[in-house]
Amino acid sequence: MLNQKQIIIEWEKAGLKQNGFMYQDISEMYELVEHNTTSSDEANKLLILAIRAAANNGGKSALAVENNLRKWINAGATTALEVGEYEKQAQQLQKPRSRYGQPLRNESSIEFFSDEQMSEQDKRLAADDGYDNPEQWKNDKWAEFLELRATRSQRSAETVNSGRTATGQRVLQRF
Repeated sequence: MLNQKQIIIEWEKAGLKQNGFMYQDISEMYELVEHNTTSSDEANKLLILAIRAAANNGGKSALAVENNLRKWINAGATTALEVGEYEKQAQQLQKPRSRYGQPLRNESSIEFFSDEQMSEQDKRLAADDGYDNPEQWKNDKWAEFLELRATRSQRSAETVNSGRTATGQRVLQRF
């Protein structure tokens, strides 16, 4: 038996459109579900689940609810537990979004380094650049970065005429 009061409450909570055909739509969907399930309780549960799923997916009309019901019935899910299993499998089968046909890489978590690890890295980088003192290496690199920042506009203006970017890369030319 259709638990119309509870279904109307769920319908209003979901923010679905309410019009003169709402009750007719609900009763038609209930008949569809009741015909495919074993009991009226399961039919009520499926209808409520379809309303909630439509609201979660951004649906605003009875068609969104009906599409959910038809999808589940066509998949053979006739109880609330089977619908839950079906949705879980559907979530697992979804491919991650991709950009231009290439799958996105999952980013690793941000690593926080200790002071000892940073000082070891400074020593290693200073040794690679030929410095014995990491502090002197830091000061020289910082001065170099400041100089590059100060002369950036001048270098950019010069490279427009030479066909190269500020970093010295060759600019692609159109034909």
